[in-house]
Amino acid sequence: MRTYKKIMNAVTAVEHFVLAVSLLLVLFLTFGNVIMRKVFQHSLGFTEELTVAVFVLISMLAAGVAARSGELVSLTILPDALDRHGKKVLNLIRTACCVAYSALLTVEGLGRMAADSTYTPILHIAKSLFWGFIAVGGISLMLHFIENCIDFQAQPEAGTNPCPGSDPMNPAETVPQDTMKKTAEKSEKDFTAEKEDKS
Repeated sequence: MRTYKKIMNAVTAVEHFVLAVSLLLVLFLTFGNVIMRKVFQHSLGFTEELTVAVFVLISMLAAGVAARSGELVSLTILPDALDRHGKKVLNLIRTACCVAYSALLTVEGLGRMAADSTYTPILHIAKSLFWGFIAVGGISLMLHFIENCIDFQAQPEAGTNPCPGSDPMNPAETVPQDTMKKTAEKSEKDFTAEKEDKS
């Protein structure tokens, strides 16, 4: 598990770098196109092709990074109604479904990549590259869904989580009740002391 976590940390670092560079590229292309339209009354057609291609890559990689920390859009009605054991079972089922969907996405992307031999009209970029981004995103999703599941299953019981906010299924279930009570009492004492000093 530790080896897998180290590998995924390296993969995530690469993804963050690619996302940062991609966002900067989209920013410069879009801003440059705006300047061209404003100053020269003419847009650069190739920027749209590049922006669309890079945006596909950004969307897929960002989804994988979000899946790592359980930040994808989800409903918590069912998890909130379950105990810790039930949540772990549900997490396994959810992960299996998500991995299956990601695998299907990867296979579909690779299939379309092999079948599509057309090119973009301006830059003549192979459209198979776009489908390749879909396949890369599917692989990223699979790896991160598995990583998220491993992290969730390894978490301690409720009330003993040493990392507040790290529970993707129930973020509120992170801090021991006695710790919360002591913190509240300390804050109240500090407020009272400050009020007395002012008076």
